[in-house]
Amino acid sequence: MNIGTQSQAVLLLTAWFGKREKDDPKPLSPTEWGRFAQWLKDKGTAPDALLSAADPVECLNGWTDRSVTPERVRYLLGRSGALGLAVEKWQRAGLWVMTRSDADYPARLKQRLKFEAPPVLFGCGNRQLLSQDGIAVVGSRDASDADLAYTARLGGEIAMQGYSVVSGGARGVDESAMQGALDQEGTVIGVMADRLLRAATSAKYRKGLMANNVVLVSPFNPEAGFDAGNAMARNKYIYCLSVLAIVVAASNNKGGTWAGAVENLSKGWVPLWVRPHMDSRSGNAALVERGARSLPDGNGVNIRRLIDEGPIHQGSSASAELFGPTGPGASGQPRIGESTTHPDYAADPRTSSSLATAVASPSTVPSGSLSDSASLYDFFLRKLAEETAKTPRTPADLRERLGINKTQLNEWLKRALEEGKVRKLNRPVRYQVAEAIQRSLNL
Repeated sequence: MNIGTQSQAVLLLTAWFGKREKDDPKPLSPTEWGRFAQWLKDKGTAPDALLSAADPVECLNGWTDRSVTPERVRYLLGRSGALGLAVEKWQRAGLWVMTRSDADYPARLKQRLKFEAPPVLFGCGNRQLLSQDGIAVVGSRDASDADLAYTARLGGEIAMQGYSVVSGGARGVDESAMQGALDQEGTVIGVMADRLLRAATSAKYRKGLMANNVVLVSPFNPEAGFDAGNAMARNKYIYCLSVLAIVVAASNNKGGTWAGAVENLSKGWVPLWVRPHMDSRSGNAALVERGARSLPDGNGVNIRRLIDEGPIHQGSSASAELFGPTGPGASGQPRIGESTTHPDYAADPRTSSSLATAVASPSTVPSGSLSDSASLYDFFLRKLAEETAKTPRTPADLRERLGINKTQLNEWLKRALEEGKVRKLNRPVRYQVAEAIQRSLNL
């Protein structure tokens, strides 16, 4: 393992090595390191400059922080002997170290967590997987046999659709999802809260590691045992490494799965879907009430459709079924996880006259303002004209305001462009109904 001086400095300041004595100063937390690193950057000083200085405190002139004291910095940087021993052990186990300054550090962690992104990631396996699209699958350690069987199928379906499974490596739902993906020769990102060193040499990951289908990472010491605080803290990394998250089983208002899901809903990192539960008092049902979406009934999911649907408004209990590739009412066998009927739209909960409502129930199209025999496409043009009368709108704005999904919006916008009814502006991409069409609609 070749660790540069920059990474050495970051490790010394932020990581544990071996067993900690009671009175030893603690390494800097991600938040503390974020403050300190920003100050060094503003001053034009790299972390490795602290290592080369005769006394690192000399480099800290002007630094004032109640918790990150010069004395604490000096102590942490003086642990080079312990670092050397630790690196030698990690190297023998095939581990690598990644810091926030590395080019391949996951951009999603930086974008979503800012200064709270972990300064160091320990890992083994294919680190390039950290930048690929992954689906977080989380749930209870004590999930039922039915939940575990469902999770294994879900992991396999995610893999077959070209996404990585992102999970925590714990027994129960985490392991079932990861193994389900590996059984289909898919890729897996495991975010470990403890014992990364042991996991790196475990038989259950050996085949996947050798095939470059697995990456295991941890922001904690690779030799650390289980710690409830670390297990809670790593939840955010699972969500923030993903493009979408699925909760299979959660206890109501308790446990790590619940806490992580609620934090994600609060921070809005990724869209959250949950497996439907018959018991209205379950944690799954409670998460839907808090703003998560309920997965369509069936034996699996269509991931692309889940991503296209995106998040819903905080606190809404609305959920939407997803339509198949041939549109609503099409015949044929459904994909795993899709029901046999898939309405194209989910009603926008903010308005009773949204386009979504009209499509779900054509009889709700307002009479007088639009001919009862007019097509839904014509009604779309009218609603588009209303939304873009004063200013062009981005596709994301239109999806939210009109309450329709990405695929249908793109199809209708393409048709409107070909017919000359819409003009497209770039940088950023925006759309607006042409002036002649605006006048003909008497808007």
